[in-house]
Amino acid sequence: MARQYDPALVALLREKQVTKQESGVPTLIKPVPDDARPHVLDPRVLEIAKQKKKLHEKITFAPKYSLWAQRYRPDKINYDLTQHEIYQSETLIPIQNDHYIDAFFYEADLKAQNRAVIIFLHGGGFTAGDHTLYENAMKLIAEQSGALVVFPEYRLAPETPFPGGLTDAWGTIRWVCEHAAELRISSDKIMVAGDSAGGNLAAGCGILDDENIIRSLFLLYPAVDSTPLDKLSAYSWSYDLYPVVEEHREYAINRIDRIKNSGGFEQYYLQGRTGYRDPLVSAVYYDNLKKFPHTVIASAEYDFLRVSSDYFAALLLQNGVDVTNMHYQGCDHGFLDCLGIVPQAEEVALSIAEEAKKLG
Repeated sequence: MARQYDPALVALLREKQVTKQESGVPTLIKPVPDDARPHVLDPRVLEIAKQKKKLHEKITFAPKYSLWAQRYRPDKINYDLTQHEIYQSETLIPIQNDHYIDAFFYEADLKAQNRAVIIFLHGGGFTAGDHTLYENAMKLIAEQSGALVVFPEYRLAPETPFPGGLTDAWGTIRWVCEHAAELRISSDKIMVAGDSAGGNLAAGCGILDDENIIRSLFLLYPAVDSTPLDKLSAYSWSYDLYPVVEEHREYAINRIDRIKNSGGFEQYYLQGRTGYRDPLVSAVYYDNLKKFPHTVIASAEYDFLRVSSDYFAALLLQNGVDVTNMHYQGCDHGFLDCLGIVPQAEEVALSIAEEAKKLG
């Protein structure tokens, strides 16, 4: 199905982007392409926010936390934007001689050799997410990068608490590296990307990587700090950090709060196995960030996680890491899910592909 917007908006988004200092970090600001006003919701994001609000108002009773609601999301719709055939396959990957996980592969050329590989770790609050929601994005990234895209379905909480998902993510990276010849990839062209909880796992893999296997990280609205708001000390968080035009305020705050108040992290993911100060849970607490590879951090203007992402970008910069920080104005958390509906989703997929191409 065709895009739900003029494809020229993607190019316009890039034409209008500017670099500004945010939290002491040079940040590439990607504005709403067809609304020149500052601090507005993208019109397509605004429409989605209105629809979600109406949907939630119809719910007369909802449990404090519903695992079914997290995993069953027929409201999340996106589209295939590829112009060429993308080959898809599936295999089971052994993890630490203990168990197997399912992994899905996307590639544009079955004869390509010595290519880059992108291992993409999906979001979903550590309790949800699978290849069906991300398939169109993975296909577009594979087409535009020429890389092999690997999508592991790591084990989810609450059935598998911390560090199960991270163990599977790191095990996938090791397996890919060990099977480089079979996969027709170069073991020195490994990129790891992830969104939201997947960004958390990608950062965790950066910490675990003592062999410099990972050459590039792409963290899309990552969860890099799980510190409760009342225990923050290194930086502060408040709604004042999210200016918005008055007519959009209700919807912007609603989209921020859905992540701020999502809950379940400690009870269902950590399950008492560690605390929020564990660097593998909150990468901002890691004391050897200087070993991180080139890292791209992309955040949404109206995302609760933007402030912590900017803080993490500043920490990486202070430790001498090559960092690219990006803000998608007018967007909220999870906009990649809206591929084909909002132009920023297409643009960030292209950005991931371009980072992979830089590996050669």
